Order: sequence, then structure tokens, then C-alpha cells
Amino acid sequence: MPQSLLTAWLSKPATDAKAAIRDEHAGEPVTKEILPSDLPTPPSSSPEKGAGDNVNAASRKPEQQSSHPPWGSSRPFLSPHVHLCPCTKADIPAFKRLNNLLLPIPYPDSFYRETIEDQEKNHLTLLAYWHDDPSTIGTEKGTFVGAVRGKLLTSPPAPTLAADVNGSGIKQGPMLYLVTLSLLSPYRGHGIASHMLSILTKRAVETHGITSVGAHVWEANTEGLEWYRKRGFKEVKREEGYYKRLKPATAIVMQRQVSVLDFANG
Repeated sequence: MPQSLLTAWLSKPATDAKAAIRDEHAGEPVTKEILPSDLPTPPSSSPEKGAGDNVNAASRKPEQQSSHPPWGSSRPFLSPHVHLCPCTKADIPAFKRLNNLLLPIPYPDSFYRETIEDQEKNHLTLLAYWHDDPSTIGTEKGTFVGAVRGKLLTSPPAPTLAADVNGSGIKQGPMLYLVTLSLLSPYRGHGIASHMLSILTKRAVETHGITSVGAHVWEANTEGLEWYRKRGFKEVKREEGYYKRLKPATAIVMQRQVSVLDFANG
């Protein structure tokens, strides 16, 4: 199937989250990325729908935390209620259910299989669990609230950001491409999505030598686009007709160069 990187923000009311999760979605799931600030994110190559496990939309909205510092000045603040962890086979049903609920494109079973079996893809996947009582982290699973799945593009699609940044002549290397980035709306504003992005970026730099991070964002997802811009991403391309099932169908390619600020305080 053609690559479907949907950073779509087809937002649903937070009150519907629990019911939708329990429903096991009968049609095609919506592939949309939701970040602390309604972030959207790109879909992967062969989407398809999946079942679900135990993704809870949370019965009550967690308390809001302080705002994030400017991007790059330090790693985003992360709520002490949040536990970030790798994806295991036991997490796949919940991961599927989350994507089916939030994203505008269905992902095939092979997408989730690769997440577990492909070492590189598993290394570029991060899950977020919420614990009402932080002391239970490590002893209880918590509520599954978000996930990010990246992949390595050894030859980033053109056009990319100018290789010469501030006249420094930086060489263009591999790119960390954000395939899915989802977060249940009641848990935005706690640094979860920003922190996951920060961790994966640093990990991809150290392991694969990436020089940039990229994503496709749905043109109508104004909040998602703003989320990326606040984190240093710039629009490098518009792809007309990218989203076959959405109106408008245009995708905006957002990218940013990796810099020393990605390693500040961390």
C-alpha cells in the first residue's frame, strides 16, 4: 500500500474516548496524531486496522502541569505520573486500539508485527502509561495513553531543509520519520508527546546518526501544525491529494534539523 503518513487531527470529544476504545472499531480506523496540544502525526506505509487491548481514556482528566520550556532549551517537563517504556507483544492490542481511535488511516497487522520483531523499529517506538498514583510505577501497568512509532529514512524525501544551516555546511544524513504519534486528549499538557519526541530524537542520533526529523501533517490540522512549529519544524513541501479519504486531501511535510540543543540537559 502507498505510504500513508497522516498527521491528522480529526479530533473527537474526550468524552467519547472510552466508549470508542471499548468498541473495537468496525470500520477503518482513523489515523490521527494527537499530542499534548492536539498534535497530529504521519502514518506509516501499510496501514490497516487492528483490535485493541486495554487502552483507557481515563475516567477523570489528570491535573494540568506547568508549561513546557522553549523547545531546545531543555528536555520538556514530564509529569511524575507518566511512565515511558518500550513496546512489547503484550502492549500491541492497546497500541492498535489507540491508533484505531485516534488516527485517520488503518494500519495492517504487519505494522504491529514489525514494531515487535524488527529491532530498529522497536528501538524507535515508545509508549506512555499514566499512573494516578506515581508510586505504582514499576508494579502496576497503569493506563495506556500514548505512543510514538518512528522509522529510519536513509534517503530523506526531497525537498529537505537546506543542508547548510547558518552557513555551517552541515551534511544531510538519515532522517527520523514519525510514522505515528498519538496521545489521548485528556492527557495533553503534561509533556508526554514532547518528551517522547525528545527521547526518540536523541536515540536516533546516537544509534543511526540522523540529522533531521520529519512528519506529514494534514493541512486542516492547524493545531498539529502549530505544535510542530513550536518545536522547530518548518514546512518544506505540500503534497496535494496525499490523503485519499480526507477533505482537504493535502499533506504538509514538516521537518527540522537536529542540533546540539537536542542534547541539552539530557
